Amino acid sequence: MQTPYDAALRALDREMDALTQVIAASSSRLAEARLLHLALSKKIAVEARLAAGDCLLLSDSYLARARDERERRAAEADAAEVELDLLRHRAARQYATIRAVESAADVFRSEVRLAEDREQQALVDDISAARFVRLHSAKRPQER
Repeated sequence: MQTPYDAALRALDREMDALTQVIAASSSRLAEARLLHLALSKKIAVEARLAAGDCLLLSDSYLARARDERERRAAEADAAEVELDLLRHRAARQYATIRAVESAADVFRSEVRLAEDREQQALVDDISAARFVRLHSAKRPQER
């Protein structure tokens, strides 16, 4: 049964699908930033050990750049995590809105069915009343 809420539900579903895709992309960016941060941390540790073992190897500038890069990746991961949290909250609100509109559509359907049931009951009551009047009128002339 069509309801006035169907178009709104379709639009909300499309928005939720788009939001789901954005959340997936944001989650992917967060995982990538965390992975790069971890890889840089491991590489810095290895390079620092190598530099400590060879006094002729000058690695201060490399390690400084690598640490800066690691910090940038950590900041990217933090930003991606904040963005992902915001998107998840937005998705939760969107889901609640969808459920509210679906509930309103269900109430509309119930009210329409109830009105149809009342109409049918009124028709049955009218038919029964007419039959009763006919039967009662048919018996009256015979009683006189």
